[in-house]
Parts: sequence; C-alpha cells; structure tokens
Amino acid sequence: DNLVITGANLTDVNRVKAQLSSMFEMKDLGKLHYLLGIEVIHTPSGLLLTQRHYALNMLFKFGMSVCKSVVTPLDQNEKLQNDSSPACDQLQFRQIIGSLIYLTIMGPDLSCPVGLLGQFM
Repeated sequence: DNLVITGANLTDVNRVKAQLSSMFEMKDLGKLHYLLGIEVIHTPSGLLLTQRHYALNMLFKFGMSVCKSVVTPLDQNEKLQNDSSPACDQLQFRQIIGSLIYLTIMGPDLSCPVGLLGQFM
C-alpha cells in the first residue's frame, strides 16, 4: 500500500503521480525521509541512504549501546567454536542475527561475520 516514485525528471514524476491518482485514491507524503529502516537524506549531489538510525535502535534494543566500536567487524582469521559456557537466550540470539542480516543491505562488510555467527543458531 506504499509506493515510492522517483526519477531524474520532475515533470515525468508528476505525470506518473497524476495518472496514478486518477485511478487510485492517493496521498502524496512529499519527499521520502525514511523507509523500511533506511534513512534517506537529500543532498545537493543526490540521495544518501543509511541505516544508522536502525543500527542505533538495534544496539539499544539488545543492550549493547555502550559497547566499544571497532573498524573491522571480525578478524578474518577468527575461528568460532562452541564452548562450555552457559547457553544464551536462543530467541534473543536469533533476533540479533536477523537484525544483523537486515543491516547487511547497506553494510556488505558485515555479511561474513553475520554468516559465521548465523552458523551457531
């Protein structure tokens, strides 16, 4: 029920919107700012897409907002293995992995470590 219409030619965009509104009940919400966890920032040179807000919300949701940041998500030679430590909350672990998978849309550098962590589900 949501539609994003974009294009390089404003006249064409307005024509498409007029055609659609003649066939369907529509409401123009103006410039796009946020869609499906992706923030859209309008700049003079174009659009900037970011998941910063989504990532920050995720850190707060899972109680990791005070964690130390790193440049690389995971050392390339890291070998993860099961250990004898107490089992973690399986539901929360799955939620974290699912949220991280969604972050790989804009951060493909996360794909390898998220895939590796996903193997432990």
